[in-house]
Amino acid sequence: MKTSVLKTLALGCALALVTPLFVLGKDKGTGGGKHDGGMGAVDEALSKLQLTAQQKAKIEECKTKFRDCLSTYREEAKQAKRSNDPEKKKETAKSIAEKRREMMDGIRAVLTVEQKKTFDEAMPKRGARGKGGSKADSKAGGSATQ
Repeated sequence: MKTSVLKTLALGCALALVTPLFVLGKDKGTGGGKHDGGMGAVDEALSKLQLTAQQKAKIEECKTKFRDCLSTYREEAKQAKRSNDPEKKKETAKSIAEKRREMMDGIRAVLTVEQKKTFDEAMPKRGARGKGGSKADSKAGGSATQ
């Protein structure tokens, strides 16, 4: 009896130690985790379109420009978090949102009217983001069309 209880406790402890590793590993891919700036959702929406080579090149430029800015702003966000500066956190979040908006506008600028419609329908609604969404996202509501 004591042996089975000890085995059960040992198994429970082992699971408690291993489970966080699986949970943490989910955001590490390129599938739209919270640390990729939402690029997974953009890529998925773009995959539904028949893009020309020229469109693909221009879209890739927009995405690369955004990724470059995102890495800079992430460092600023880390510093603001370490210094516990709420004003800097807000400023950084606004900057990231503005750069994302610029990227989305750049992407839409190279799409045809029909492609824009398909793209916007394929993009997740800003208010329906789940755990990763912010209060600002849900206040924006509706779609991200502009």
